[in-house]
Amino acid sequence: MNVMNAGKGLYIENPDLGYAHSGTTLYQMLGATYLGDGNSYTTGNVQSVTGQSGTFVAGMNYNYMYQQPPDNYVDYIGSNGGTLLFKSQDNYGRVICYGGTSNSYRSIYSTFNLGALRNGANTKLQLVQKYMEYLLQTTVAEEQEEKTLPSISLYPNPAPGNVRCNLSVNRREHITIKIFDVTGRIVRDIVNTEVGAGTHEFCWDRCDNNRKHVSSGTYLFVIEIGDRTLTRTVSIIE
Repeated sequence: MNVMNAGKGLYIENPDLGYAHSGTTLYQMLGATYLGDGNSYTTGNVQSVTGQSGTFVAGMNYNYMYQQPPDNYVDYIGSNGGTLLFKSQDNYGRVICYGGTSNSYRSIYSTFNLGALRNGANTKLQLVQKYMEYLLQTTVAEEQEEKTLPSISLYPNPAPGNVRCNLSVNRREHITIKIFDVTGRIVRDIVNTEVGAGTHEFCWDRCDNNRKHVSSGTYLFVIEIGDRTLTRTVSIIE
């Protein structure tokens, strides 16, 4: 609640949040109505999910780990002011976004585990990028627009070891660099500081914030430069 009251973005993922907390102030701030608890995973709940027309995830479709442990008692939800983003194959609401009655914050509430989606025509990383765009209240820059934006490069990519981030700015800027995995979980805070005009290099040693080495896979660099946000992906290999 403190995050939303401060006007920031919040992503919350919990299959049983409505069952346990539908009467709380926090739940009301998510713009959702709890409709039901779902079934045990042996019966099954979510086979697939579809991004709803008119939303920022329209046309995105994923299969899910149906009748496996992540599919256990997945709540289904309706709108209480929010916008349903994903529905499952049975037309039940599963993900909703909301900005409050005065659009003073942004939240995304998912009743299924993003990590249990299966990559297909759309990937989990693409969905994380969409969620980040919404929660950060800004648009992640497209490649063709970057001629007017600061220069950023990651190398090597794919990376068997350390990843270096070169960042060039033409004036003094406040920058933050954070790394996320494909489930949207923050892995590492790299830097939060002001830099002068010129080229600056930052290094990620493949460790998370607990100093543990991360596994191979795809990771998302989210780079905030002043009021602009850019993303880059890097593949970690063994």
